[in-house]
Amino acid sequence: MRRMLRRSIAVAVVMVFASANIAFAAVTWGSRVALPGNYAWNYSNSLDYTGTPGTTNFKLHEAFVSDASLPEAIKYTSSKNGTTWTTAKKVSGSQHAEGSSLAAAGNTVVVGWFTGYSYYDADGAARQTQVNVSTNGGGTWSGVQKLSAAKGKVDYPIVAAAQTSAGPTNVYVVWINSKTGDVVFRQSSNGGGAWSAPINIGTTAATQSGAGYGFSGFANISAVRDLIAVTWIADDTGTLKVRGINLNGNAAAAATLGNWGGTATVADKISVAQNGFPIASASPQNTGIVTVAYNTATAQKFVTFNGTATSAPKTIFTNTATYPGGYSVAVEPAPAGGFVAMWAGCRDTGIANPCNYGSAKAKFDLLAATSTNGTAWTAPTVVAASTTKAMLNDEASMVVIPGSTAGTVKVFSQYNAYKSNYGYYDVWVNIGNGTL
Repeated sequence: MRRMLRRSIAVAVVMVFASANIAFAAVTWGSRVALPGNYAWNYSNSLDYTGTPGTTNFKLHEAFVSDASLPEAIKYTSSKNGTTWTTAKKVSGSQHAEGSSLAAAGNTVVVGWFTGYSYYDADGAARQTQVNVSTNGGGTWSGVQKLSAAKGKVDYPIVAAAQTSAGPTNVYVVWINSKTGDVVFRQSSNGGGAWSAPINIGTTAATQSGAGYGFSGFANISAVRDLIAVTWIADDTGTLKVRGINLNGNAAAAATLGNWGGTATVADKISVAQNGFPIASASPQNTGIVTVAYNTATAQKFVTFNGTATSAPKTIFTNTATYPGGYSVAVEPAPAGGFVAMWAGCRDTGIANPCNYGSAKAKFDLLAATSTNGTAWTAPTVVAASTTKAMLNDEASMVVIPGSTAGTVKVFSQYNAYKSNYGYYDVWVNIGNGTL
């Protein structure tokens, strides 16, 4: 069996426990643990949690795509400790599903995907945004909801969730209309029971997945408390846009276009050649900011966003002779104000584009670095090496929580592991410990 390309490929999951002075350090790693997902993969924005860290109601939530049986499906699993995971449950419908994302807040878990763009779908098939929502921590699910036109074409929808200051836990979804280039947003304040009308909060001229696919700018979203941030690639030169809103106590405010702030343009250009796309991240342990991470042609970078403006770009890692390329960078805020970053480090193997995941020679190490202030970063640590069974490791998702004792933190991070010929792709967990 074989999965469909998007901007990158297949899976594994790792759990990182880190610490921080100048940055998080002194991480000790355990052995890998398999998730219940044969022939599985997923993308960034696929791991989250509910409950209070350090208590019995803490719970990790994970979504992935699998073609172990057909139709290609989106599946959900959960864990109390990152080691023992529940039997994976299918949450998508009767159509082939691709592009999983997951978000959680309060007791609500939302999983999103789109139909019409898997290895098994005909070229030119309609592509539709779909979601499924649980309001009891993944125990039961409301059923598949279709949020875009049945005969339309959408580009990789991403979901987000946040418990607002007004009380309701909101769930959000954003995607690009591949026919028009509009960046489309919808929200629900009642667990997916009712959704706001779609509004267009931006536009793109990018065709990242090819002209025949339509407009594709890989819109991404994250939310924490009342702050929502949406980011996307605006053109084929890699211009990165960010737009957001602070609900200011009105849980329904984002449903009205006039309440949104202006659109900011990041000073850097994403490297389209090196699989560039933005990833937005936030943490309920650190409610003041959303990060937007991305790769340029020479470095891994991020900005912070406060609802109205982005910070100046900050460099996590400048590419080297060993790693002349990199992509799928994600930056997760830590509870005490630091940051954890992970990305695919494309090794120098003699190919013209070291991040060409279609080349049999490509090798990607999953790298991690940490910082207390976003400016000074540790040297990267290899979390998953390309010398193992999986030569390509990318698409990290992270959750950063306080550790079990004072001065410690835990960082749960998911990543993809696969071979360029798709002879291997699966899902894994690795757990480590660190001291703050």
